[in-house]
Amino acid sequence: MTLRRRSILARAVVLGAAFAATMAVAAAPALAADPSYQGWFIALDAAMTQPTGLDQHYATSYDPTTGGQELLLLDNDAGFSFQAGIGYKWGELGGLALSYWSFDNDDTTSAVENTRYIYPTVFGGYATNNGVYYAGTYGLGYNGAFPVNYSATSSVKASAIDLEYSRPMQAGERVTINWIAGLRSVTFEEDLGFSGDDSAGYYYIQTKHIESDAYGIKVGALFDFGLTRHFSLQGMMAFSFLQGSTDAVTTQTALGGSDSLTVSNDNIRGEIRDYDLRAMWSWKSVDAYFGYGGSTWDGLVADPTGEMVNLSATKSDGNDRSSIGFNSFHAGVVFRFGGS
Repeated sequence: MTLRRRSILARAVVLGAAFAATMAVAAAPALAADPSYQGWFIALDAAMTQPTGLDQHYATSYDPTTGGQELLLLDNDAGFSFQAGIGYKWGELGGLALSYWSFDNDDTTSAVENTRYIYPTVFGGYATNNGVYYAGTYGLGYNGAFPVNYSATSSVKASAIDLEYSRPMQAGERVTINWIAGLRSVTFEEDLGFSGDDSAGYYYIQTKHIESDAYGIKVGALFDFGLTRHFSLQGMMAFSFLQGSTDAVTTQTALGGSDSLTVSNDNIRGEIRDYDLRAMWSWKSVDAYFGYGGSTWDGLVADPTGEMVNLSATKSDGNDRSSIGFNSFHAGVVFRFGGS
């Protein structure tokens, strides 16, 4: 995984070099509101971002009285994300921008169960020793071994580096379309853990780690609808088509033994769909905005470990996650300087 991080850094350096080389001969982005502006700009964005679709199933509860079951999913809260970019515009010839976006958030939950058995599902299988199953055969709390104490933790990290060329096109008196084409490099990292024990001395410690990175092309358009001289509405849609690799390892330590499963795939498909709607105010050399947007990630966020056999007394995970989303309320500012 250290090699993977180095490859990501190497791609960032390549993108930066491409950015510098292209600026010497070409044009740059229309992130600034004025399509005729020529010069440098810096863009900063802060957001509260809600991850959706993670479906982090960490355990199944079983009621021995009624036979009822419940899939226990971690509740993922919104977290802070930011984006920063720098670019140069050549007015109507277009512009170039290099930007970085990052999301990093942790979630946790804990509980004490006095009536239901708890079957952890982060690993999916159960520990063995010389072919004999331990603890998982009955689940935590079996035969009245209460209380059951357990906790689940999660960490989700995602980032994107974009090198974009954009070209403005006047579509009306106060309507501008900025066509976008560029390169994108992304990473996704997820950790999920479970820890629990009961009064009979049975216990589970389960972990899962998924790490993916991908790169490819990005195309899209930003529509600017000027309502007044200083105020406009902007809408953006973009599509990224990526290829990459993923690694995953899931482990379990329980009474009687331990297990692990490792998966690597160097040829995964990724697709990202971005959308955004914002209100922008422009005054002299500064643009300020707020809005709502999101990003849907397909393929590279899938769990490569798949489903593992669970206890026959409980429903298996059944989760086939292949897509997640990052939805944000955000605000930002664009500073233009050194141009005309």
